[in-house]
Amino acid sequence: MEALPTRKLCSTINDCKQTAATNCEGCSQSFCTKHFLEHRHLLSEEMNVIISEHSHLQHTFKQSIECDLHPFVKQIDEWEKESIVKIQQKAEKLRQELFQLISIRNNEILSILQQLSEDLNENRKNENFIEMDLQQWKITLENLKTKLDSSSTTFSFDIHDDLPLVQNISIIFTIENELFEKVFDNIVQIKQYGQVAIHDTSYNYTEIRGKNEYTTGHHKIRLYIEQSADKWTFLGITSKSILLQKQSTSSKSSYGWANNNYFLLNGECQLNRSSPRIEMKTNDIITLIFDCDNHKIFMINERTNTKYELIVNINHCPFPWQFHVNLYEANSCIRILSA
Repeated sequence: MEALPTRKLCSTINDCKQTAATNCEGCSQSFCTKHFLEHRHLLSEEMNVIISEHSHLQHTFKQSIECDLHPFVKQIDEWEKESIVKIQQKAEKLRQELFQLISIRNNEILSILQQLSEDLNENRKNENFIEMDLQQWKITLENLKTKLDSSSTTFSFDIHDDLPLVQNISIIFTIENELFEKVFDNIVQIKQYGQVAIHDTSYNYTEIRGKNEYTTGHHKIRLYIEQSADKWTFLGITSKSILLQKQSTSSKSSYGWANNNYFLLNGECQLNRSSPRIEMKTNDIITLIFDCDNHKIFMINERTNTKYELIVNINHCPFPWQFHVNLYEANSCIRILSA
């Protein structure tokens, strides 16, 4: 006689003693009718939770694809506003630098015009002029015409690739406005309306200063060595606060180069041990660049195509800087050229 099948009980964890009526294919458990309905109800509730999470996620995604609702948009907007303010501040600073230098140039031209007017009137009144004087006056007038031409006063943007956008722009000004103005004593005479400095026939140190003051920006001065024995001519900067003196290069404020292959830092004379040699010979053209923003000065000899650099300690040489020359050689002569 065939045995009857064994009865399965409900698999519910609360020890249901009812006979299982069906199996669940999902969890492979057997349930009585009551607990199977409860099991399906729980599955339905879980399904509802999933549907709810899906709906929430779908809504969140739709919001995220709207660019103006992205959480980083606010950060970008703030960065944009801050950058615009910085750019405006930088632009205003550059404008002020430009206006200041244009004002210096205009004052210089006015001063030369006034001096030239006095010379012309006095010499015509006294009939005290010769062909050489006429030629020199013509040269001076041509130089003034060049200065008055706005195209002769140039500037360019100097972009530093290693700095952030807003900080990496400065203006290099090339304005024909530097002149010799002050000397320590009468060993040196300033001629041709401040364009030439000439040492007398003696061998004595003495200081000459330029007219301008340098505090911000980049500035270029081109010089022509009309006469030099290549023994001692110093070119560089000093602080305006330092009084003129005979041995001016001994001041801690002195920074620059001497043509006997020495450079000066804090007034200390140091031998240039690198190649090539520092030279300023007769007929050489020397360019000085003052980078006030980065506290550096440069010297370039156009004949040898060599460039030298010095870092300026502004504690020793505070702003404003002035163009600083010290001559020693008899009959040495330097001329300021168009930049």
